Amino acid sequence: MPYPSQVPNSIGHVESIKDETLIEDLGNFEYDPPSPEEANDFDSVPARELSGSDDLGPSFESVYGLDGSRVEIPVGDPRFNKRIGVIDIALINLDIGTLNEEARKAYVTPSKVDGLGTEHHVRMALPSTNTRYEAPTVHESWRKMTFHNFQEKSVFDQTLFDIYFNLLERAGRFHNNRIRIEQCPAQDCNHGPQFVNSTSPDYCPVCGTTIYPTDPLRVHERVTGSQSNEAALNVLMGLIEHMVLLGAADNVWYDNPAELETTAFIKDGPLAQFDTAAWIHEPIHNKLSQFQRYLRDNGRQPLVYMGIHKTGDFAAYAQEVRDYLDGPTVLPLSNEDIYEHVIAGDRTAEYAIKTYYGKNFLYKSAKGNGTGHCLPFLIPRRYEEGPLGEKQGDATIVQDPDAYEELARAISLLERLRTVQYTDGIIPLVLAHEAASIPEDLGRRVFGRIAEKVTR
Repeated sequence: MPYPSQVPNSIGHVESIKDETLIEDLGNFEYDPPSPEEANDFDSVPARELSGSDDLGPSFESVYGLDGSRVEIPVGDPRFNKRIGVIDIALINLDIGTLNEEARKAYVTPSKVDGLGTEHHVRMALPSTNTRYEAPTVHESWRKMTFHNFQEKSVFDQTLFDIYFNLLERAGRFHNNRIRIEQCPAQDCNHGPQFVNSTSPDYCPVCGTTIYPTDPLRVHERVTGSQSNEAALNVLMGLIEHMVLLGAADNVWYDNPAELETTAFIKDGPLAQFDTAAWIHEPIHNKLSQFQRYLRDNGRQPLVYMGIHKTGDFAAYAQEVRDYLDGPTVLPLSNEDIYEHVIAGDRTAEYAIKTYYGKNFLYKSAKGNGTGHCLPFLIPRRYEEGPLGEKQGDATIVQDPDAYEELARAISLLERLRTVQYTDGIIPLVLAHEAASIPEDLGRRVFGRIAEKVTR
């Protein structure tokens, strides 16, 4: 690996490509996955043939876009390695009517709508390396501050704790209004399953450690006292992103549930939660199924709730095959497709069954080969069992794209929201990222100085 400021040698490969044995070995490799030229052999579905494409229903009136950012900040003398974490989640509510004047253009320029949407933020600080918050250790400080943030930070009229509490209920983690935790969160206590207070701190009967209602998220298991805690920050940020977007949908539900038909919800990243808090993907899916059932039972168009892969394996795969797909088309990514072409995995299990509540699709827009957007995105999964395919136990994921009635409306919206400002850019996510972005270096300096000034 180079030093941080070391410029790579631009001709370092010259001698390697002169090595005849190396070149001979490269020529003997065989490649199992199909070449990009074979992309059209996959079972792509032209947009006009999608279920519901002949009647898209009422136009969307608004769309929520969400993105988040985090930074870990050194405070004071670097020799003492003191750090804090900062998270900023931005939720943008964009009025689709503001795009009408741009509707005839191939792409919409974000500058035309910048400032026309409304911003909602959830910002929080967390103790990190060698930093405590009203507790004897970094580990307990993180847990206490997480609980504090969940109580204090709101999405419209709901606190994060309100949303979290509902997810706990839907996950079946209550008994006599007490929360089940599998093990005491203290680092040196192994006391097993117990039920604790659901709305206020409690105590382990063995070691006396304070237990918080947010401890079932178990993000604290990634927290260390003397090293970077960026991994824990990433897990918590992802968790809060899901809760904030769900809170926006819940707000529409309580104000006027019929408006869910004309409101779309889009987040940066997949509809999935990983690591210690992966269990929340099931109650989130349960909540979205409630919205979907309401719309179906009242003869309305299905809910459009999406995640967008901007980076990672699915985005890289989209770049590889985009020139070989004729848009507008949707490529349903089955388990076999994903394991064969995108991500290696256990082929005996359905892809990401324990972490995802969305199913992956790939959309190539109508601009033609090599020029149109090519977006990997997700919409809530359907399952073989349960009402409206709500997940129950080891339910099987439905792969048939005809079962996803919102597909046609989803891609019609993506087509309208695209922008040439960034590769495969979607306006609500561009605006949300601009609102939430914390520059790494500058953010560290600015927040570090503020922390020093306000330190008690």
